[in-house]
Amino acid sequence: MMASDLTITNHHVALLGETLCRSDGLEHAAYVLFGTSRIGKDPFDHEPRLRLLVKEVLPVLDEEITSADHQHISWSTKRFVELLARADREGLQLGIAHSHPGGPSNFSGQDDRNEAELVRLARNRNGDEAVMPSLLFVRGRLVGGRVWLTPATVTDLSYARTIGGNWTTTFFAEPERGHAPALVRQELALGAGFTTQIGHLRVGVVGAGGTGSPMLQQLPRMGVKHITVFDPDRVEHSNLNRLYGATWQDAEEGVKKVEVAKREIERMGLGTQVMTFDSWIGSAECRDALKSMDLIFGCTDDHDGRLLLNRLAYYYLIPVIDVGLSLRVAERHGISCLEADGRVTVVEPGNSCLVCRRIVNAGVAAEEALRRTDPEEFERRKAEAYVRGEGNPSPAVISFTTSVATMAVEELIQRVNRFRGAEGDVANRVRKFHLLEDFHPGAKKEPCRICGSDRAHGAGDVQPFLGRAG
Repeated sequence: MMASDLTITNHHVALLGETLCRSDGLEHAAYVLFGTSRIGKDPFDHEPRLRLLVKEVLPVLDEEITSADHQHISWSTKRFVELLARADREGLQLGIAHSHPGGPSNFSGQDDRNEAELVRLARNRNGDEAVMPSLLFVRGRLVGGRVWLTPATVTDLSYARTIGGNWTTTFFAEPERGHAPALVRQELALGAGFTTQIGHLRVGVVGAGGTGSPMLQQLPRMGVKHITVFDPDRVEHSNLNRLYGATWQDAEEGVKKVEVAKREIERMGLGTQVMTFDSWIGSAECRDALKSMDLIFGCTDDHDGRLLLNRLAYYYLIPVIDVGLSLRVAERHGISCLEADGRVTVVEPGNSCLVCRRIVNAGVAAEEALRRTDPEEFERRKAEAYVRGEGNPSPAVISFTTSVATMAVEELIQRVNRFRGAEGDVANRVRKFHLLEDFHPGAKKEPCRICGSDRAHGAGDVQPFLGRAG
């Protein structure tokens, strides 16, 4: 049976907890609109997967309830049918959530019968593609979930990911816990729970170059067990000053950067599964893998790639930690001085996006897309000064690329472990290495329609992919 899981923001978890688990001791219910991410082939187990994305919560109103006590709730399904029409128009799925005030932490026989009727209604109204998710809360906590595929077929959610500040995974079945001798001393600092959480994450790294390479050295050693690397480039001699594990022979032979990354991770012998894609991330062959990730590190230096990841974070509720490094040699008082700025930006609902933070330039992104899809036209426009030229190569120093990668990993640790405290999240940090200072630049006052409106948040699969033309 198809595996399924859930992604929900902390905001929606809190809203459902307040709505369903009140002090009156009665069962309560809510409707939930879900976006869906249908994955044809998971990169690690090669099986199909359905990911549900909580988009909107609509409490069942008191006047709709026909009866309720501490063990049951019944309500009119009139609004359920009305919401099915909206779900059909907007390409969403309609489900429910309800509470068991005093337990049990599992669905009852009455739940089974009632929900089977609701999925029958959903399929009669919206067709055979309609599914009916159901979530169960006990004492303010999400304790279970499942998806009705037909009135006779139901599959349990394997886990729920919570994003939007604190990142947690709630396991609905006991997760596999193995002895990890290599992580003993890390667990003294961060705890065994951190190992379980991070070992379950599917982490993507887009770009295996200057910042991606040190990232890929750290993540497996911290206990990440599932890593996917995306990079279409090959090793060149100029990469060898900052590409961990790459050799002169790799450059001579033009070995793919993703193959160097996979080779070096597997040499660690830590049991990390590594999948690689040597295509640009917008290519169709990368789509299922991107959608399968729980977290993505953006280590690419192209604006079009960043723009795609920017949208992915909101449409699919997959946090992106984007990194950047700028090295400049400036003249001060007649002396050449190095200025080094490292940046780490966390992109997810509740945070401003890369466009609103002026990190991505849509015009440059369009030029990069043209160069990739129609190189002849790009060269013609460049000759006529309609697009920018290639420019000079950027400076690169391994100590700074490694430091920026470490800043990004620290932000992952904070989101999972809270080592800086509950208020210690930093959505956008710029470290000026030459000044020994960190800055937290803001964003535009008027946010864009991607990060500033919840219309795209959790929308999941839409046509065209991510709402991008071309």
